[in-house]
Amino acid sequence: MKSLQSVKQKYGIIGHSEKLNNALSTAIRVANTDLSVLITGASGVGKEVFSKIIHSISPRKHNKSIAINCGAIPAGTINSELFGHEKG
Repeated sequence: MKSLQSVKQKYGIIGHSEKLNNALSTAIRVANTDLSVLITGASGVGKEVFSKIIHSISPRKHNKSIAINCGAIPAGTINSELFGHEKG
């Protein structure tokens, strides 16, 4: 398991707040699970960095990772864009 400090160093994270450390600890914990992870937050808070952290320390790190900006997909089509669509 990666340490909090090694993840911060690898990704250039310099903050030391309790909330940041808790979020990073959670990312490290979920990386070893076989679960889908939903990362939410305001624009510019580092959601894509967290997804890269989770992917890079997961057992799937050798597979491709694709980041999707769900806010750019129209609300009526997001399900079919992400999960496919069958007519009818």
